[in-house]
Amino acid sequence: MNFWLLLADPKSYGIGELIDDGKTVWDGVTGSMAQKHMRSFKKGDKALIYHTAPDKAVMGTASVITDPYPDPADEEGKRVVVGVQAGARFKNAVPLSSMKENKKLAGMLFLKIQRIAVSPMSRAEYDEIALMAR
Repeated sequence: MNFWLLLADPKSYGIGELIDDGKTVWDGVTGSMAQKHMRSFKKGDKALIYHTAPDKAVMGTASVITDPYPDPADEEGKRVVVGVQAGARFKNAVPLSSMKENKKLAGMLFLKIQRIAVSPMSRAEYDEIALMAR
């Protein structure tokens, strides 16, 4: 099982909408590095949902419910999408500033490249952020 951080723009689709919908197709990811990571997704992987500005915080959890498949909206056939199922909204969002201050997260790729829409993380990083949300 792999662990991922997925960026969501709360103005268009955030944790609230994902929870309301129950599941969705995670699409709209166009960056080459993010697409490379999406090709590594496996059904059963775990994810944290991070809201971009204005929140700049991890808001909750989700699960990957499909392996990657071709993005039907991509006429060139280069992009993939995955199915994502809502997990839980965190009682306490985990702000980016708190993540940066946590020494256990110092090696986290997202903290080095914050604009990447899909970022791998270790189980220890995933667990640490979940702990911070309690």
